[in-house]
Amino acid sequence: MKQFKSIIKIGFIIAFMAYWGCDSMEDNFSQYMEEYNYSGKIDSLRVYPGFERVILAWDNPKDQKSKSIRIVYGVDSTEVLYDTMVDSVSIDGLDAGTGYEFTVYTIDAHNNLSVPTSITAFPVSQAFVDGLTPPMVVVQAIGPDQYLSIMGASNVLMKFSGNLEYTVNGPDGFTQTDVVYLPEAIGQSQVNIPVSSIIPLPFLPEGEYTFEVKVSVWPIMGNLVSADEVVLTNQQTITVEPVVINLMTIAGTISDRYNTTGGEGVAKLVDGNYSSKYLTGGSQTWMMWKMDRQFIANNYIMVSGNDAWERDPKDWKVEGSNDGVNWVTLDQRTGMVFESRNLKKTFLMNNTTPYSHYRLNVSSYSGSNLFQLSEWTLYYDSAQ
Repeated sequence: MKQFKSIIKIGFIIAFMAYWGCDSMEDNFSQYMEEYNYSGKIDSLRVYPGFERVILAWDNPKDQKSKSIRIVYGVDSTEVLYDTMVDSVSIDGLDAGTGYEFTVYTIDAHNNLSVPTSITAFPVSQAFVDGLTPPMVVVQAIGPDQYLSIMGASNVLMKFSGNLEYTVNGPDGFTQTDVVYLPEAIGQSQVNIPVSSIIPLPFLPEGEYTFEVKVSVWPIMGNLVSADEVVLTNQQTITVEPVVINLMTIAGTISDRYNTTGGEGVAKLVDGNYSSKYLTGGSQTWMMWKMDRQFIANNYIMVSGNDAWERDPKDWKVEGSNDGVNWVTLDQRTGMVFESRNLKKTFLMNNTTPYSHYRLNVSSYSGSNLFQLSEWTLYYDSAQ
């Protein structure tokens, strides 16, 4: 009987504990059901430097509780609030020239903050811009053309944006100002502007010129290219020297009236070798230099052959054309004599018009039905 009472007592205790345990579990469950999940934090915080500003960008959380954005930055903990879930902002007025730490939070409807996400950024300061080396100006011939070359437009601290402005002042009151955009030159260290785009001639006449160039670049902070362009200015005075261009170095073809080929064919006329020569028959002949582009010729040389003076040209004219059909006489000579063998003579022409075809039309030789000439070379001389 005593044992039975003990069993009943133990059962009562177990039942009481079970009842109390169920109530406790239900209370705990209710507690967790009512627990509040705070605003989610942003992801992939990124920074892009600008001039005295930075652009921050990030990926917002997918939760439905985040309502607004809070950003804290700088040694004085400057705070900026955005009442919507923006995912990129520009923080302006950063002129200290040092790095800034930015901390970004999301905020829920109860003003609870998310876990913070931070990043350090370096805006482009005026001091940094002042330390950049402005590009320099060089006038140079590249192949058959002259260029206004902007040297050092890009380097490890900056990238050329394609935008520039230049002013050129030269002899006799010459002045030219232009604003250009050169997308093909973005990021290049050397920017070449053809002189022919500045003046209606392929070369600047010799003399002293003042160049002022304003070049827009994107500064580079570390390995990040700035979102903002800054302008670097340089002014230089340059003495431009005369330029002489051999038109036979421009892409083109040589031909003659009789299609003369072989060891003394017409190709020998433009090979630059005074020891070789062009030899052909017929009482008259012509030779034509046809280029892939138009170019001004204002003088030429002729070099007599190595023997047989009677084959030398005596009467001729030089003609220009842009279609190979209609010709304009640029120079005419009669009764000419070459006093020795392989003698070079220079002849000036009063020509300022560019042509793609030039023809040496020989109507009389010195005393033979054969014609020979070692070299015929057309030139442009900017000093002429």
